[in-house]
Parts: sequence; C-alpha cells; structure tokens
Amino acid sequence: MAIKLSDLAQTIGCRLHGEDCLIENVADIDSAEAGQLAFIYNPKYLDKISTTNASAIITREEWLENCDKSALIAENPRLAFVKATRLLNPEKVAASGVCASAVIAEGVNIPESAYIGPNAVIQGNVQLGENVQIGAGSVICNDVSIGNNTVIHPNVSIEHHTTIGDNCIFYSGVVIGTDGFGYERDGESYLKIPQLGNVQIGNNVEIGANSTVDRGALHDTIIHDGVKIDNLVQIGHNVVIGRHTVISAQSGVAGSTTVGEYCLIGGGVSIRDNIEVVSNVMLTGRTLVSSAIKEPGSYSSGILVDHSKNWRKNALRFKHLDELAKRLAKLEKACQSE
Repeated sequence: MAIKLSDLAQTIGCRLHGEDCLIENVADIDSAEAGQLAFIYNPKYLDKISTTNASAIITREEWLENCDKSALIAENPRLAFVKATRLLNPEKVAASGVCASAVIAEGVNIPESAYIGPNAVIQGNVQLGENVQIGAGSVICNDVSIGNNTVIHPNVSIEHHTTIGDNCIFYSGVVIGTDGFGYERDGESYLKIPQLGNVQIGNNVEIGANSTVDRGALHDTIIHDGVKIDNLVQIGHNVVIGRHTVISAQSGVAGSTTVGEYCLIGGGVSIRDNIEVVSNVMLTGRTLVSSAIKEPGSYSSGILVDHSKNWRKNALRFKHLDELAKRLAKLEKACQSE
C-alpha cells in the first residue's frame, strides 16, 4: 500500500516538515530508495541523511538543520518508525474456516470468524473467541479458553485448563501448561509431585518460538497483560510475571518466583526460585539473580570476555577472594589499633 506523507504524519502523530510525497514502504537508511521512509534515532547517523535515497526521514526537531529533505518530526523517531511500519505493512489474517483434516471434539463451538488449520486438534470443552487462528498441527487440550483475536501458530501445544486472553500471539513450538519440574527424594529415587495448578495468560501477550510456560503445582502460573517473551525462554511453575515485562531469549525464571511490572530481562538471564523481583528492574544479559531484588534499577553479574590466558588466571584468583578479604580485614584492624 502507499500513503501520502502528510496523511502518515497525521495518523502516527508526527509533524510534517518539507514537501509532501508518496510513501510506499519503509527501509533502512542505507538501503532505502525513492518512495521509502527511513529514520534517524541517534545523532551519530545524521551524516547519512545527505547520502540516503529515501524520499523522507523520521527525525527529531533538534536534528532538522541536518535534514535537507522531507521529514516527519517525532519525539521518539524509533517509535514513530514502528507505527509507520505497522501501518504500511498490515498483518495478514488467515481466511476463516475449518480445514477438513482438523480434529474437533463434539460439542465445541467454532466461531464463524475463526480459522482452524490442517491437522489441528481441538479437544473437549474448549472455548474460542472471535477471529481466533489455530495453526496447522497445534493441539488445544481439554477445558482451554482462548480470547478474541489470538493467533496460535503451527505446532503449538496448549495443555488442559489454560486460560488465554485477547490479542495474544504464540509462535511455533510454544508449550503452555506442561507439568512443572517438581520431585521429592524418596530413598534412592524421586517421587513426582502432582502439578495441580493451571496457567493464566492475560491480554496482548506474545510468546516466542519454542518457549515454555509450566503449569502451577498448587497455585496457578500467571502471565499478566502485555508481557512479551522471546524465543527459548523457560517459565517455571507458580511463577508470576507482571504487566508489560519483556524477557529476552534463553532466559529462565525458576518456580514460585514473582517478577514485577515493566521489567526488562536481557538474554540468558537466570532467576532462581522462590524470590521476588520488584517492578521496573532491568537485568542485563547473562545476569544470575540468586536473591530477591527489592529496589528498581539496573542489575548485572557475570565476568566480561577476556583473552583465555587472562581469564584462567583471574578465575584462579577468584578462589582466593575470601582468604584475601579476611587478610585485608585483619590488616585494617591492625592499622586502626596502632
């Protein structure tokens, strides 16, 4: 689709600077061509404005002196670019209907607006909202409830008694409601602890490919509204994730831990069980959270990359930190007594 730059400005809340033009799509500023819209979000890229072939640029008011072409002025150019991208590239919605190879339990009501893909399985007492899409090969188990406009991509498994809100997206390989990891030592073996809770997922939640959310042991696992979970993330049983928290790939939250609202969790972060992380916390990549975080802010752990030879030396010295700390304390005490 194509749209006038002036109309685009009005729709996404920007101010038009310069001449109007027709925008067909968006592009990176280095590869943009005529008819495309690019953006500048950092002043170090301002020199690219003079070399780009884009018809228009999204930029900030204070950077206008560097812009000799049509522009959209935004306080947050990156956010404005996302809005423009969504407008120029609307999501494709699958046609409604039920594929002949789908297996649907007797008595399940499929709304006329819903789509059920090839070889999908819908078990008993499932409740589906309007415009729900169930991709090929996905399995929706007994007593699951899925809200309006939720999209389940191919090969997703939603286990029994899971509740899912409106406008959610689950990508391929997602498993919701599998048993939590719970065992008790019984002599020389382990006895499995029954997982009797369920999973509750709010509205506008997105879960990336091959991520898993375990069902609760006694209490429910709860993913609140607006949470965004990347690929390859593990959410343990009884975990509660607060509204609009974002979790990056290869992270894990162990059982019975509560994460607050508007947290940003980087890639490869590990959060231990039975603790609380308050709202508005940022955890940088590879951070290990071994105790509760009670104040908002940015937290990090881990050792920065180094040459292997130096890293091995420092790793050996790390083993002596406790001894060195005790020696230092003893020296300080001796100095104070003199």
